[in-house]
Amino acid sequence: MEVEPPMKRLRAQNTLNMADLRETGKRVKEEARQLFQDKVDHVIMRLICVRGLVPHVIESPEWKELMGLLSDSYHPTSATTFADKHIPREAVYVREKQIKALRMINNLTLTFDGNTTRKPHSVYTVHATTPSRETYFLDAHEASDERHTTQWVTDKLLKTIRSVGEGNWGATCSDSTNVTKAGRRELVSIVGTMLDFCDAVHHLHNTIGDINKLPKLKFLMSMLKGIIKYFSKSTYSTTILRKERNLAGDDEPVKALEKIGKTRFRTYWTAANALDPCLPHIRNLVVAKSIKFKNTKIQGMFMNRASGKYSKFEQSILQYITIVAPIIRALWSLEAAHANASDVFIFWLAIIATLNDLFSKGPNVTGVPVSLACEVTAIINKQYHEFFTNEVYFVAFTLDPRYPNSDFLKKPTANATTIVIPALSQRTGQRTPLPYPHAYTRVKDFLKEKLQKDLAHYVANPDSVLATSIFKVLSAAEVASGLRHQLEAFWHGEWPFNQQVKDGNPLAWWESLQDHPHARVLAHLAIKIFSVLVNSMPDERTNSTITWFNSPTRGSQNAQTLVDMIQIGQWYGKHQNKDYVLSKYRPVVKFRNIEESMLQAVQTGSADDESVADIDGVADSDNEDEAEDKLLESEIDEHQPAQAVAFEIHPDIDINSKALKDMVSTDPVSVVSTVDLSSVLESPQAAMMVTDDGDADWNY
Repeated sequence: MEVEPPMKRLRAQNTLNMADLRETGKRVKEEARQLFQDKVDHVIMRLICVRGLVPHVIESPEWKELMGLLSDSYHPTSATTFADKHIPREAVYVREKQIKALRMINNLTLTFDGNTTRKPHSVYTVHATTPSRETYFLDAHEASDERHTTQWVTDKLLKTIRSVGEGNWGATCSDSTNVTKAGRRELVSIVGTMLDFCDAVHHLHNTIGDINKLPKLKFLMSMLKGIIKYFSKSTYSTTILRKERNLAGDDEPVKALEKIGKTRFRTYWTAANALDPCLPHIRNLVVAKSIKFKNTKIQGMFMNRASGKYSKFEQSILQYITIVAPIIRALWSLEAAHANASDVFIFWLAIIATLNDLFSKGPNVTGVPVSLACEVTAIINKQYHEFFTNEVYFVAFTLDPRYPNSDFLKKPTANATTIVIPALSQRTGQRTPLPYPHAYTRVKDFLKEKLQKDLAHYVANPDSVLATSIFKVLSAAEVASGLRHQLEAFWHGEWPFNQQVKDGNPLAWWESLQDHPHARVLAHLAIKIFSVLVNSMPDERTNSTITWFNSPTRGSQNAQTLVDMIQIGQWYGKHQNKDYVLSKYRPVVKFRNIEESMLQAVQTGSADDESVADIDGVADSDNEDEAEDKLLESEIDEHQPAQAVAFEIHPDIDINSKALKDMVSTDPVSVVSTVDLSSVLESPQAAMMVTDDGDADWNY
């Protein structure tokens, strides 16, 4: 009898815990929903910060309805949550990314400027600009309850500088109020590797402003503002003026008859330049009673030609346009992102050369009274001496391979001191004195001082980004002697400094020499000079964005919220935007080389002018217009202004140089260079490098 095997004992079966499964499923689903929520919130935050989406829109029923239609997985986030949580947290992330990126870059430019929000809060914006002209909005120091003294400004800027690293910075630039100017000087005395630049654009604006305030131009300014105000407020008058001129389509001069900005002094010239060709047509319309000015003085001027006021106004406007034109041309050119210190110097000289040529023709030819010419000359001299307080601009000019020194510098007099090169010239086989010895000494002394400061910083901070190849591979003695021999070779136009400039780009020219054993020391200094920014346009543009965000309907925003939004907006709108294109290098050489369409836009005022946008950001009322008129009149000095009979510039510059006038002329001026670089021998001995293991000798 077979015995049945024992039945296998089945394991106990556990009952599925559906509650746990459901809970896990809910958690996974909620995590996925939250991830989706975060992604949508991030896009909305970018819409707020990059595109200016007004936060209260996301509190509206329409917004919530839209979000519900798009996805029931998204729960609309409140504006308060964006303002108090998402935007501040993202701003911290952006600042960390900016600092990390900037620590890898040399020769940064620090720019800064003050602004006031509507709340009001007082803010100092701080930007970093790279040699390739990428701009980073780093900080905005808010201290409405503190006095903005030189020490306060310096301390705040040092905090920003040191967050990146002192050795990364090449220069600082700002306008020249008492505090900002003193702050720059204090800053460069502490951080010796930095150069000190005054905002070239701002200074030219102030120069035009000083000219506008001359008593001899009071009649012109008063009538000009009244006429422009009338047309800016009357669509009917503008329309019939366009018909009177019998021009189809957009009539650029009529289009430019827009309001003059309170702090945008160049708009006076733009308005005058646009009004000039329209004057006969306006007179015809007034006589025909098609238009009528409320201002009886203006109405009478156009109605009564026999009074002489119309002729006086017509002559005054032509004189004003002619006098200010070279300043306007230089101003537009120097707003370019790639403008450098050499461009600033050459355009100031070109302004002076042009005005000197104009005034020398006399009033019988130009119509400009001698007294007005002398007053303008005094203003130019004053602004010139206030601007050029250090040698960096002159040095940049002499190191610019686009401009042969022989085209611009004065020939030494017979009894002038000469400097003899220790080595034999490769061109003549004799000891040849350096040309333009006084200019050479100025350049040499400036470069020696800057090189010594860079070397001292490297010795104290061997891991600094400033540790370029010259400091790593050369001793202090070799660095000193290298500068001496390389500067002499450059001054003579000898190898390797006799190569042609490509695309008019002096920075690229010097960068091609940075690893050359017979050029690298001088190239180190020149690259810094040509890498840095010479205007504070980044701060002007950020302040315009502050005005845009901080509109009257959003005037309760605090300063930090504005700063966070703009930093995020610039980061994602520019630095993280694959479609964003950096401005291409545009040589700032001659004004006539500007494209014809842009040239016309500059002359009629229709060019993009965001960089100098009115800081108020709102349309002025009639009361504000009247207050502005009174302010302009109060600014005009009724006392006899200063006069000067001659322009005062750097003693080494030839003011009558044709090359100077060629810079801003709309027509070519014949210039024959006296330097023939093709005759210079390409000999490696021409830029002799002396190896010296001893102490550095800076006494040369």
